Amino acid sequence: MHKEAVIGTYRVSIDAEQKPGPGDPSGAVGYAVRYTIARTDGAPVRPNFPTVCSYELNVGTTLFPTVESALDYGLAKARDDIATFDAQQDAARRSAAADPY
Repeated sequence: MHKEAVIGTYRVSIDAEQKPGPGDPSGAVGYAVRYTIARTDGAPVRPNFPTVCSYELNVGTTLFPTVESALDYGLAKARDDIATFDAQQDAARRSAAADPY
C-alpha cells in the first residue's frame, strides 16, 4: 500500500508492506512501513542528500496490525523528521547570522 503527502515544502512517500510471521512464510501477520522525504522545490533535504529514506519501521519487535496503522505511523515519523530538519536549518541560519566573521 502506498500513500503520498505534502508537508510544508516536503513531499513524503510512504509504503507499507505485508510481512509474514516468524516460522509461517505463507501467512501475513502484519505490516512494516518505510518512507522517503524529498523537497518539493528540488533542493536537498539535507546538505548533499536530495532525499532521506527511513529504515523499515515496526512497533518494537511487533508488526503493525493493519495497513492503515502502518501508514499513519510512517506519516507521523516523517513529520517528526521534517520538524527536526527545519529546526536544524533554523539553528544553522541563526548561527551564521550571529557570526561576524
